[in-house]
Parts: sequence; C-alpha cells; structure tokens
Amino acid sequence: MDETKRLYEEVKKGSISAAFRLAEAFKWGYYGQISPRRAARMYRICCHSKNKKTAALGYYNLGLLYYHGYLSEDERSDPARAFTCFMKSALTYATGDALLKLGDMYRYGQYVSRDEDRARGLYLMADRTA
Repeated sequence: MDETKRLYEEVKKGSISAAFRLAEAFKWGYYGQISPRRAARMYRICCHSKNKKTAALGYYNLGLLYYHGYLSEDERSDPARAFTCFMKSALTYATGDALLKLGDMYRYGQYVSRDEDRARGLYLMADRTA
C-alpha cells in the first residue's frame, strides 16, 4: 500500500494528523501529485480538530489556497473566503501568520475597507505571538 492510501485509511479512522500530512502532501506534491482541491478537503478536516493549534493551521492553510486563487476555476483570488479563514485561524489560536495576513488585507483593502491603523494593530499582535 502506498503512503497516500495508508494516510487516507488513517483519515477514515479519524486521524487529524494524517489529514494534515495529506493536505501538505497535496499542496506541495510530496507524493508526485499537486492537488489544491484535495489539500483543501484535508485542511477542512483539520479545521474541525479539537486541538486548537491544528484547527488554526487548517484554517490558515485553507485561507492561503483561497487567497492565492488555487481553488477557483480561473485561478482568481477569493478574498472573502480567505479573510474568513484567516479570521477563524486568528480567533482559534491567535496564529501570527493569520494575523499578518489579516493585517495585509486591511493594509491593502482586500475584501475589507483599507485601514492602516487596524493593519498596524494586527501586525503588532502578530509580533507579540512570535
């Protein structure tokens, strides 16, 4: 049985860590196949983890896929979904990366109104989590 099939079997049994490993594998092509949609499916499983850090990482990585347009047919960014994922990540575990992305979205007015003060506040919060 190859590694991908083995990990899928673990996911079926409820393994969140296997879901995260598969998500990363599909995101980066570790087993020879890059598939953002399959990565997103596995990250969504991670979002429901009881472990807050794992859930936050699931939301953050899912947000990146939306932010960079990997989940749309025309490869266009979906800032609304990205913002929602980054916000859930930040609220779940206050991950610095999610706070930085939210800061960027406020700084450049992506999906939200441009707000330099809010962006600065998010950057400072992210710095404190480092």
